[in-house]
Amino acid sequence: MHAETFIAEESESHAKLRLFCLYADFAASARARWVSSTIAKLVRPKWKTRCEMWHLDSFKASQLIGRIMLQEAAEADVLVIALSSLDQREPKLMEWLTALAGEKAGSSESRLFIGLLGDEDHEAGELGWTVKQFIGCAQRMGRDFIWHWMGQEACNDITWLVDNVKKFLAHKQSLSNMAWWCEAKAGAG
Repeated sequence: MHAETFIAEESESHAKLRLFCLYADFAASARARWVSSTIAKLVRPKWKTRCEMWHLDSFKASQLIGRIMLQEAAEADVLVIALSSLDQREPKLMEWLTALAGEKAGSSESRLFIGLLGDEDHEAGELGWTVKQFIGCAQRMGRDFIWHWMGQEACNDITWLVDNVKKFLAHKQSLSNMAWWCEAKAGAG
């Protein structure tokens, strides 16, 4: 009985949500995975999610892989970038963000950029500079931007994530409904 209900709910879902996670280190990968799985749980069963996880070093592995990463990130509904250490500037990440900001997304829909920054084991000397770079990239890409400090207590209170994902999906849904309404009006005229 429960399995039938689950299958019926899943089959009624038409909305897709693409997540792209980029992480700079192992601890950051765990935080990115936590955020992406939390988002997937929050949006089920209405939205089907697909998540890609990439290490920052993959960008320079080959030209083809770098190109694929940029295209997938640009087209993702939710972009998550996680790094633990903020004690120095991360040139590879800034190079990647610059290249990403130059990509054209396949849609003008609402999109979100989440920065997961720091932890309790690292200094935050470049936190302000990193956030400023993230904001600039988000603005050039037309994405909403949020960030969160990822210390030990970050996973205990997910209110920040729930509230922002809820707001993002409401905006995304309203834009989708508006596009549908405009298409319907144009078809009727």
